[in-house]
Amino acid sequence: MSMNEMNDFLYHLKKYMEYTTEMRDTYERLSDYEKEVVKKAHPLSQSPETISKQAYKWHDAIYKATDTPR
Repeated sequence: MSMNEMNDFLYHLKKYMEYTTEMRDTYERLSDYEKEVVKKAHPLSQSPETISKQAYKWHDAIYKATDTPR
Protein backbone atom coordinates (compact mmCIF):
# COMPACT_ATOMS: atom_id res chain seq x y z
CA MET A 1 0.00 0.00 0.00
CA SER A 2 1.41 3.36 -0.95
CA MET A 3 1.55 6.22 1.53
CA ASN A 4 -1.10 8.06 -0.50
CA GLU A 5 -3.47 5.13 -0.02
CA MET A 6 -2.55 4.89 3.66
CA ASN A 7 -3.09 8.62 4.11
CA ASP A 8 -6.46 8.29 2.39
CA PHE A 9 -7.39 5.43 4.72
CA LEU A 10 -6.26 7.41 7.77
CA TYR A 11 -8.30 10.39 6.61
CA HIS A 12 -11.42 8.21 6.50
CA LEU A 13 -10.56 6.59 9.82
CA LYS A 14 -10.33 10.06 11.40
CA LYS A 15 -13.76 10.88 9.96
CA TYR A 16 -15.05 7.60 11.39
CA MET A 17 -13.63 8.58 14.77
CA GLU A 18 -15.44 11.91 14.58
CA TYR A 19 -18.72 10.19 13.72
CA THR A 20 -18.37 7.61 16.48
CA THR A 21 -17.67 10.40 18.97
CA GLU A 22 -20.81 12.26 17.86
CA MET A 23 -22.80 9.04 18.02
CA ARG A 24 -21.47 8.31 21.52
CA ASP A 25 -22.42 11.79 22.70
CA THR A 26 -25.96 11.36 21.38
CA TYR A 27 -26.18 7.85 22.85
CA GLU A 28 -25.33 9.20 26.31
CA ARG A 29 -28.47 11.36 26.20
CA LEU A 30 -30.78 8.40 25.53
CA SER A 31 -32.92 6.79 28.20
CA ASP A 32 -31.71 3.51 29.67
CA TYR A 33 -34.32 1.65 27.63
CA GLU A 34 -33.23 3.36 24.39
CA LYS A 35 -29.59 2.62 25.16
CA GLU A 36 -30.43 -1.05 25.55
CA VAL A 37 -32.34 -1.09 22.25
CA VAL A 38 -29.38 0.50 20.45
CA LYS A 39 -26.89 -1.87 22.04
CA LYS A 40 -28.95 -5.00 21.30
CA ALA A 41 -29.44 -3.90 17.68
CA HIS A 42 -25.67 -3.73 17.05
CA PRO A 43 -24.38 -6.92 15.36
CA LEU A 44 -21.93 -7.52 18.24
CA SER A 45 -24.14 -5.95 20.96
CA GLN A 46 -21.66 -3.14 21.47
CA SER A 47 -22.51 0.33 22.66
CA PRO A 48 -21.43 3.44 20.77
CA GLU A 49 -19.05 4.07 23.68
CA THR A 50 -17.23 0.82 22.95
CA ILE A 51 -17.25 1.42 19.20
CA SER A 52 -15.74 4.88 19.67
CA LYS A 53 -13.00 3.59 21.96
CA GLN A 54 -12.16 0.86 19.45
CA ALA A 55 -11.90 3.41 16.64
CA TYR A 56 -9.39 5.46 18.65
CA LYS A 57 -7.36 2.35 19.51
CA TRP A 58 -7.34 1.31 15.85
CA HIS A 59 -6.15 4.78 14.82
CA ASP A 60 -3.37 4.81 17.42
CA ALA A 61 -2.23 1.30 16.50
CA ILE A 62 -1.92 2.23 12.82
CA TYR A 63 0.12 5.32 13.63
CA LYS A 64 2.37 3.32 15.92
CA ALA A 65 2.84 0.56 13.33
CA THR A 66 3.60 2.92 10.46
CA ASP A 67 5.31 5.78 12.28
CA THR A 68 3.03 8.08 10.32
CA PRO A 69 3.27 11.68 11.50
CA ARG A 70 -0.02 12.94 12.89
